[in-house]
Amino acid sequence: MTYEGGEYSDNDIFAEVKEAAIREGVSTEVQYRDLIDEIVEEKRIYGFFSDDEDLSQIKEVLASRWPEVANGAEKR
Repeated sequence: MTYEGGEYSDNDIFAEVKEAAIREGVSTEVQYRDLIDEIVEEKRIYGFFSDDEDLSQIKEVLASRWPEVANGAEKR
């Protein structure tokens, strides 16, 4: 991932997506995938990702972590 202001890891973006999902009350995988699309697009616009990065792969990696988000939401 490219972010010219410093390091930005997969775990950083996952933590942000997970926090937003819990805050927004995301309860289905479809809603979670929509949230991923929104956050990744926002990050792309602000330059966190370069134009040659495989955003669909990044989205799939995040989507594969839905069980972690779902479990976190259940505990609240």
